[in-house]
Amino acid sequence: MLKVILIVGDGMADRPVSSLGGKTPLEVASKDNICRLASISSLGLWDPIAPGVRPGSDTSHLALFGYDPYRFYPGRGPLEALGVGADLRPGDVALRGNFATVNDELVVVDRRAGRALPENQELVKYLNENIGYIDGVEVKFYSATEHRVAVVLRGTSVSADVSDTDPHEVGSKVLRSKALVNDENAVKTAEIINKITLRTYELLRNHPLNIERVKKGLPPANIVLLRGAGKMIYIPKLQEREDLIVSKCLAISATALIKGVCRLVGFDVITPEGATGGVNSNFLSKAEEAVKAYKAGYDFIYVHIKGTDAAAHDGDVNAKVRVINELDRVVGYIMDRVDLSEVVIVLTADHTTPVEVRDHTGDPVPVLLYSPTMFADGVKDFNERIARKGSLGRLRCSELLYTAFDQAGRVRKFGS
Repeated sequence: MLKVILIVGDGMADRPVSSLGGKTPLEVASKDNICRLASISSLGLWDPIAPGVRPGSDTSHLALFGYDPYRFYPGRGPLEALGVGADLRPGDVALRGNFATVNDELVVVDRRAGRALPENQELVKYLNENIGYIDGVEVKFYSATEHRVAVVLRGTSVSADVSDTDPHEVGSKVLRSKALVNDENAVKTAEIINKITLRTYELLRNHPLNIERVKKGLPPANIVLLRGAGKMIYIPKLQEREDLIVSKCLAISATALIKGVCRLVGFDVITPEGATGGVNSNFLSKAEEAVKAYKAGYDFIYVHIKGTDAAAHDGDVNAKVRVINELDRVVGYIMDRVDLSEVVIVLTADHTTPVEVRDHTGDPVPVLLYSPTMFADGVKDFNERIARKGSLGRLRCSELLYTAFDQAGRVRKFGS
């Protein structure tokens, strides 16, 4: 059996860009190594969900790893919580949260409390020490990056069918969570969320760290706004699946949501030093970790590059091109340090994020598949335009993983 190395430029795929003369960032970027790999690979297109369906990074990654998102998506809350190290069990409800700034009338002044929040971990510790349980439901806060937190509710009757307390805009009052269905558990959970929100305000508004922030002219992190409730479900790990043959999986990412999806499906997860998930990340450190994992005997290695998506959401075409240049270095570093007779390599995006749209779209993404035993297209380039002519055709959802794993000899026979 061969090892599988999956490399994803998050949101890397694009549409023709007017400022680039109708070309895409992938077409104009310097990518000698990717072209070298393309020349011995097969190309095609991949629809993460289905044609025209706009995928989130979470649902597209479930599909990328061979899971039907319509069946196995627990919601973003649990994935974010898993990504920051939460211990989740089936039935737990998890929410995304922001430390925010509100005035005395609970009107939102800053949804992110200034965004940079070095006091995050200490404030989370304080909340955990002073809340614990509300109405018999265990409440646990987890620190995330900057102003972000995750909150996990554990109890026999918690529900994810509740609305947010985050109004999602400055100048609006903190919302009351409401049940989204006519269900006693949803009503109870909504009330618990309202109590959590108000309790965080009571605890944080006069906290010494916030008093100090105000003295420095910084917005106080005096409340936690909650959104995106989801209920944890059982999902079989890659290693538990009867259709695949895989044991040691490693994901290399600096993005909490992606790390959460990866942990959910059975990856070990690492974030190399200097890797940030932004356009100024230490990209090569991820390549170095991938090669270490290859030498350590991992049979499925995932390398996630987030900066392409960050640049696209900002509408910064030049930054997106620069990150693709860095991605090319990642590909070259890996190619030059693994035995190409022992690996299957996949290069793709998890969705399309056009710089002129600044959001995900339902376009298919280009995919490159290298295997030492498959027919190569002999095309010495890789981009959205040329991939449409490739021999892989147009794959969708879990078909990409199965195609790669079949080339690696890691798919069990269906039937006798």
